[in-house]
Amino acid sequence: MPSPRRPLPLLPDHQGMTHEARNELRSLAGIAAPLAVAQASQLVMSLAASVMLGRLSGSALAASGLCAVFIQVLVVVSQGVIAGAHPLMAAARGKSETEGQGGDDAAYAFGGAILASLILSLLSVAILLNLPAILQPFGVEADILHDVDQFVTMAAWAVPAILWIMPIRLYFSVSGKSWLTMASVAIGAVFYVPALSTLTFGGFGFAGYGLTGAGIAYTIAWWLIAAGLTAYSLLTGHLPASTICNASRKATQALRDVWKIGWPIALIYAAELGMTLALTLITSGFGTVAIIANQIVYTLNNIAFNPIIAIGQATTVRVAYHLGAGRPAAARLAGNISLMTAAGLMAFFGALFFLASRQIIDLLLGADTVDSAAIEPLAQQLILILAGFLVFDGIQSAANGALRGLKDTRVPMIVDLCGYWLIGLPTAFLLSLWLDFGVIGVWFGILASITSVACCLLLRWTYMTGRAVASADGSVVTRESRGVLRKMISPT
Repeated sequence: MPSPRRPLPLLPDHQGMTHEARNELRSLAGIAAPLAVAQASQLVMSLAASVMLGRLSGSALAASGLCAVFIQVLVVVSQGVIAGAHPLMAAARGKSETEGQGGDDAAYAFGGAILASLILSLLSVAILLNLPAILQPFGVEADILHDVDQFVTMAAWAVPAILWIMPIRLYFSVSGKSWLTMASVAIGAVFYVPALSTLTFGGFGFAGYGLTGAGIAYTIAWWLIAAGLTAYSLLTGHLPASTICNASRKATQALRDVWKIGWPIALIYAAELGMTLALTLITSGFGTVAIIANQIVYTLNNIAFNPIIAIGQATTVRVAYHLGAGRPAAARLAGNISLMTAAGLMAFFGALFFLASRQIIDLLLGADTVDSAAIEPLAQQLILILAGFLVFDGIQSAANGALRGLKDTRVPMIVDLCGYWLIGLPTAFLLSLWLDFGVIGVWFGILASITSVACCLLLRWTYMTGRAVASADGSVVTRESRGVLRKMISPT
């Protein structure tokens, strides 16, 4: 029986990094950078809406904020399910290229992702159209409920477009064409800002429609992004029509495979959003100073975490691609490079926030803000806590992405649920309310949850890849280890 093929030795180049590591870092950046720009474009759309609708009225801003929270939750959880197709696509692509097969094996998972997006779109729209009735039992004021109805009646129809983009985004990230998603979302953001202003306040011969116009602008922008991306991709052949035809043939079967991997990812997202919402509610009871300081640091956290999301998605692609090609050692290298990159980038942000905390607070706060003398020192303390756990936040995100590349989502789901809800939330509750640390206790709870999750996921990654590499090298020959490796490599 021939001995297992071992990877070529890793030869260091003149800068001390192996050739393989440099190539892997380049591939990771090629996928992550366009995805990060797309994420930033969506952030610009959100900030523009907040600024403009705040000029409309306080009720309008509150209503749009409530709608934004529900839309985000539904979209993010739905995208978690659809993301189950990501490692399937990447593994299929790696196997196809290694074995020299023709065709497009990624079309199978693509079909499951499309069907999932259609089903989840219908469910999400149904929930959003009934949002005023859902909010009414919670004592929301009548004026705000009216504004919620005005906005969400139109904005709800953007969700099918957003979820339609998700399978295409996954497909392009696997095929090395993430720039298409980046370009389409960036162009859409450029269109959205003037459209939002015009349809909300009027101009260019149009009458302003208030919140209804804002909802219309939101929906039009996302449908233009989805339609433009789809049409351009089909016309240029970046997304072959044959791929869509092949995807539809086994979409129902593929949906089951996507669901098996995707539902734990969706639950992880739901756990993160749920803890954030719960801690926001706790913070709201500590007064205006605490709320503003919390919002400043939460904004900084979002800015730092934006590129890390893209790194995690790129890691899933690279790890699954190498496993599909039968190269577990290369998959381990890809994950390790991602972990180091994410940790290094977050260390940079942490140091920046720490050293420039006063200047950052002055920039975000404004000199004429009421209670600024009390807000600034509290915000500085929270920034110190944020800087302390940013590295762990980068590690947990990259490790989650790497483990998804191994199609290992259920254990990470349990780790995340325990970390957020059994460690983070009780710690925050104990410190902030029982021990009277206030909002500082809330952020120590976040630190406890992120740190524990990061350490556990890092151990899980080390264990899983160690078993896979040992099995491929022949040093572990148990039935269990072979089964683990087969499960990782199999595209379906």
